[in-house]
Amino acid sequence: MSWLSDMFTGRKQERFCTLLEHHSQLLQRAAQALQQYAERGDPALADQVDAIEHQGDEILSQTISALNDTFITPFDRQDIYNLACAIDDMIDYLNNAAREMKLFNVSTTPAIMDMVTILVQATDEIGAAVLAIERDPASASLHAVNASKAENRMEDLYRRTVAALFEESDVHTIFKLREIYRHLSNSADRADAIGKLIGKIVVKTA
Repeated sequence: MSWLSDMFTGRKQERFCTLLEHHSQLLQRAAQALQQYAERGDPALADQVDAIEHQGDEILSQTISALNDTFITPFDRQDIYNLACAIDDMIDYLNNAAREMKLFNVSTTPAIMDMVTILVQATDEIGAAVLAIERDPASASLHAVNASKAENRMEDLYRRTVAALFEESDVHTIFKLREIYRHLSNSADRADAIGKLIGKIVVKTA
């Protein structure tokens, strides 16, 4: 009856925290690689973000398989699923920004650097929050709130940047940069969603 014991012990439950931690670490690495790409313009760094995105897809697949294979989870299974999907979505948006910067051969702008800095800080807060969910819920909640603040900071910067962008005369550059700015803004929206999901988990498990 070892299979029955597994269902009610921590052996399978621990997988979820480990998977979420790995997923959030990939998110941090993706943001850092994007920042390095923006700074250096080395196409290999854009490829690195893309490789990380594929690793994130694998972690998401493993998380879904674990949810289907486990009777008891450390916290609400829908919350685990939603959090994993939100983390994966943010990695996707970071990758979209990197891929289009490379595809469009766009030079980094001060606004891109400012936006990416916001995202790197947000992913660091997310990583810290995920690590603290079980051992220090109060800390997890604080880091989650800080991650969510990225959305407001990004929204203000995004609106000002796009308004200034449409003062430019080169239509091709306008539309290329707007797409990149949009992906970066969407990344911040996901950071907000992740922060709120973590906050919800902490409240439920308190």
